[in-house]
Amino acid sequence: MARKRAGSMSARSYSMPELSELYGEPPFHYREVNQLLVEFETEAAVLRELVPKPLTPNRENTLFVSVAEFLCSGFGRYYETHVFTHATYKRRLVNFSLYLILDNDVAICGGREIWGFPKKLGRLTMNMTDDVVSATVERGGITVIDCAMRMATMIEPESLGGTAEWVARKFIPNVTRGARPDVDQLTSTTLTNITVGEVHKGPATLNFGASPADRLADIPIVRMRDGYFYESTFTLDDGIVLHDYLA
Repeated sequence: MARKRAGSMSARSYSMPELSELYGEPPFHYREVNQLLVEFETEAAVLRELVPKPLTPNRENTLFVSVAEFLCSGFGRYYETHVFTHATYKRRLVNFSLYLILDNDVAICGGREIWGFPKKLGRLTMNMTDDVVSATVERGGITVIDCAMRMATMIEPESLGGTAEWVARKFIPNVTRGARPDVDQLTSTTLTNITVGEVHKGPATLNFGASPADRLADIPIVRMRDGYFYESTFTLDDGIVLHDYLA
């Protein structure tokens, strides 16, 4: 005779599988964040293709690549790279997420399913040798991102600028082939409880490796700007729907 399992299944889990949810509900608290950030300019026509309406791309054609080590409540410790840009929504500055690669299945599924962040699984490294911070991102045996910056000087945390609001395009296809998607919307979440520690600034390098599975090399690097390395903490909470393409 089978033994009865203790507890009850009456309360539904926040995520699948219901027997043992993969992730819980927000907020998620990030601590011990070490982040390498490089900035570059691309071609205006390419950026326009990457940023969907009703968002407006930034006039400087600026893109960013970050590689970070996170310690997060609910997700654990992991590395993540994030390719993003600045845009405006109704004249409000936002970050728009283009591409993320990370090494943690919980954070991948949570990011995709809750907010719609376009995340993939990969393998990442980040190292500090002498006065250089470098990082690599690999998928399919190909190094698709190779970036570095020199810690030339320290600047005030306020000099980083930017915005705490993040926008992603959440897309979920229909189970029936050819049917319109179940979800197609722009979501927004704003980071809170942000603290920034030491910020190092200096010249940066960036290379996108050609891969048939990750077409980051299709983004031209017209001109490199500066690189940054800094420590931070923040809270990632739930969000709102900015725009519904199916409405």
